Amino acid sequence: MTYKTLNEYKEETHPWQPFIPTNADKLILGTFPTAEINRGAYEFFYPNPNNDFWRVLFQAAEKKLEDYKQVEPIEIRKQILAELKLGIGDIGKKILRQKDSSKDDNLFPIEYTDIFLILENYPSIKKIIITSSSGSNSVLSWFHHYCILNGHNFIIPKEKLPIKTKLIFKSREINIEIISSPSR
Repeated sequence: MTYKTLNEYKEETHPWQPFIPTNADKLILGTFPTAEINRGAYEFFYPNPNNDFWRVLFQAAEKKLEDYKQVEPIEIRKQILAELKLGIGDIGKKILRQKDSSKDDNLFPIEYTDIFLILENYPSIKKIIITSSSGSNSVLSWFHHYCILNGHNFIIPKEKLPIKTKLIFKSREINIEIISSPSR
């Protein structure tokens, strides 16, 4: 009998840059975009219509997403982010994806997005919001590894979500809030 021995991965580079409004005081981080076959009609963060991310953000801005169906999808999302003073990015810049899966368990980082460079370029950012924390392939684990690679560390409290902790970056206190993923 012949058994499979080759683990089939596809290497991917992030298709777009982080979006940081000039007034951003918060940065929300995901892992990496959903597999291309699961993306919606636009090339921007959280394009899968089954993900509640944008519904939650529009609600935070006291708007209804469905009221903006006729508006260009990326521009209205950028407007909402600016209104909420919220930057958005993914910790993964280049990854290996197994089986065209969008699950974090099937994503493996090769290169991280330079979050510390973002913090240098946007000193108004005082909070990083992390959208998943379970498992070794989560935003939290990737961000923690990125920090350690760069000589920084922060304590991850063993609590139920949401979790709050802090990171000191260049004498600046950055609040870290770990929340549940908006993915269904």
